[in-house]
Amino acid sequence: MNDINDHWTLAQLISEARRLVSIEEAEYLTMTFFNLPRHEIYLSQKILDPETVDSFFRLVSKAQTGVPIQYLVNSAPFLDFNLFVDERVFIPRPETEELVLRTSARLKEPKVILDYGTGAGCIAIALARIFPDAQIFAVDISALALQVASLNINRYGLKKQIQLKQVTSLYEPPLKFLTGRFDLVISNPPYIPTSRINKLADTVRKNEPIVALDGGKDGTRVINMILNYAPDFIRNGGLLALEIDETQGWFVRNKIPTADIETDFADKIRYAFWQKVK
Repeated sequence: MNDINDHWTLAQLISEARRLVSIEEAEYLTMTFFNLPRHEIYLSQKILDPETVDSFFRLVSKAQTGVPIQYLVNSAPFLDFNLFVDERVFIPRPETEELVLRTSARLKEPKVILDYGTGAGCIAIALARIFPDAQIFAVDISALALQVASLNINRYGLKKQIQLKQVTSLYEPPLKFLTGRFDLVISNPPYIPTSRINKLADTVRKNEPIVALDGGKDGTRVINMILNYAPDFIRNGGLLALEIDETQGWFVRNKIPTADIETDFADKIRYAFWQKVK
């Protein structure tokens, strides 16, 4: 980095940061650090004080070591809103945004929704904003993840609409008292086969919670439970929506032959949908 002086602008910060991290990381760090939209960080001519510049580049240095930008700034975008995130939760991905969009397009005014493995609460919050009359139950096995989800739910004033619940087993379904009442069961479960965990990028494997990634031997440990119980949990006409690994379409079809398997924007198998016939 050049010597810090009294003449740094935001555009100059990005230009320097790009030498150490990707342009996407440099831009997102700048946007969140200064709470500005992307176009304004390039238009601003404000001269930054040396202390601010020094703080910014300390974060860039951490990002250079592999710490995700989202953890450094405690923020991750999801659809049209932002979430608080830290090491307690998996960072939401664009594939999950697509899951929400595809799912919502298949629904008409759902009343009761189950989000299994809610993490930071991204799916539950997105669906609550799309369907304000729906009652949503967001569950997770991680108490730490539920702490973060609670922060995000409160941020958007959705505490009355979204109810959080911790589950104690990956093999037993939650909320049995609501059997047959769900209009939607949706999940982005841990689906990476255990043998592939060590092959993940260091930024993921060394920083993000393994419980949100490791799906067991074939990656289907939680998916299997959901497929076993969802048909009973969902009301007639209701929907099951899953994010899955590209190797797991066969597994879903073997359990539920009438499931629709869809590819993501990279043309990889990523989603499974099944509607319970009336």
